Amino acid sequence: MVVLDGLRMVFGAIFILFMPGFAWSYIFFFRREIDWVQRIALSVGLSIAIVPLTVFWLNWLFDVRITLLNTSLTVCVVTALPVAYLMVKHPSLRDDVVRKIRGLFRRHGGQVSDKG
Repeated sequence: MVVLDGLRMVFGAIFILFMPGFAWSYIFFFRREIDWVQRIALSVGLSIAIVPLTVFWLNWLFDVRITLLNTSLTVCVVTALPVAYLMVKHPSLRDDVVRKIRGLFRRHGGQVSDKG
């Protein structure tokens, strides 16, 4: 049980304190002169700034209660917005992601059609 609690804390910290800022760091510095140490530090800082402000803003403006489910959904949306923007703005990035996903399916025996 202690191991599961530890894993939950580690993955929860990555989910809350890293992923949203990492996605947003690519909006501000897309393959520019920023190395991985700077990107990781910027990701943590952006996540600490964006997630609580978004949750509190939603609570204050729209009376969205601060619960585990609402916070998790907010983090997912805050992470998905820059990813969607990057996929639309950079078609070559979108093609690379689609190619990698198709490669994963083919490697594991799944069937992927080339239609669509």
